Amino acid sequence: MKDVAKKGWETRLLGEVCKLVNGRAYKKPELLDDGPYPVLRVGNFFTNNHWYYSDLELDEDKYCDDGDLLYAWSASFGPRIWEGGKVIYHYHIWKVLPSDRVDRDFLYYFFDWDKELIKKEQGAGATMIHVSKGSMEARAMPLPPLEEQQRIVAVLDEAFEGLARARAHAEANLSDAEQIAARSLDVILEDLSTRNGRITVQEIAAVKGGKRLPKGSKPGPTPTPHPYISVKDLTEDGTVSTAKLGYISAQVQRSIARYTISSRDVYISIAGTIGKSGIVPDELDEANLTENAAKLVLTDGWATEYVYWCTRSADFAVQTSEQTRVAAQPKLALQRLGAITIPKATEAEQIAVCEKMNALRVTRSELVEAYSKKLQDLDDLRQSLLQKAFAGELT
Repeated sequence: MKDVAKKGWETRLLGEVCKLVNGRAYKKPELLDDGPYPVLRVGNFFTNNHWYYSDLELDEDKYCDDGDLLYAWSASFGPRIWEGGKVIYHYHIWKVLPSDRVDRDFLYYFFDWDKELIKKEQGAGATMIHVSKGSMEARAMPLPPLEEQQRIVAVLDEAFEGLARARAHAEANLSDAEQIAARSLDVILEDLSTRNGRITVQEIAAVKGGKRLPKGSKPGPTPTPHPYISVKDLTEDGTVSTAKLGYISAQVQRSIARYTISSRDVYISIAGTIGKSGIVPDELDEANLTENAAKLVLTDGWATEYVYWCTRSADFAVQTSEQTRVAAQPKLALQRLGAITIPKATEAEQIAVCEKMNALRVTRSELVEAYSKKLQDLDDLRQSLLQKAFAGELT
């Protein structure tokens, strides 16, 4: 930060320009399902919409309100200007009280830029980032005159509004493509159903369940010749992720050897999370399957991909919901799964459906790739603008 001194800027420690106030640590019995004061935890700070409440009356500095600058300093971390009304903020959040030497929004943008530096300092492998109050107060901050701070904030506000519009546009394009693909599938299958009629799943396939592991056994992360597919491994795009796949020993596998799934079958989850469907990749052919999923072993004349696409339709989802029974957890019985109907189709018609949907899937994949690159470019541009701002190079 030596260069900023040439521009008439100072370099100050954060502790000299603001005060960090810790929130309150809560014991579990103090977190209520209802009460006069919501408790803002780190999860709520970012993505979690499940709130706890408190009926405790605390010192005023343990509350935050609209317009307060906050900073989450443990696990998920970073700044936010709070706009959620009066709440109690948790111990893992600081309320930041700027001095009269620093503009609140300038300080917010500094924190936003500096958090990326903290990530680099703690290393790429760090999964639980933690910043102590003392180390934060000791971080150096470039501090221009107040008028220049406000000019920089105005420039960044305008630039970031443009980036937000670009992000929203990219998200809308991706959403439109997904809706077009889903609607195309429904229209194609509705047309087949009108022309050909419908047939039950149990008429075209043997509906078979997976198998629970023997008592005391559980899948491990160390690869063996015997992978065990759980519902958590089933992906939204109709395949199986090997990222956290579990494996079982040969001895355990022998006890459940009949409960495997072929890459020619269609899987569908039937307990807890209902209706996740797909086809196992060839490398997982004959893997063991959880009892929380079923497999459809198709008879001759029925293409695996066609039946898979039928399971992805809105009509199939409605029938699945109607056939599911809810007790301790949702459950789709094998007999009820077998009673669900899909459109009849000749082999040629099945091939045509698969070709159409696979072409749309390729288009979607290309859009997702372009969307991901666009978002990364926007994030890089944002960080570049922040870098220029705190190097005194933003004009």
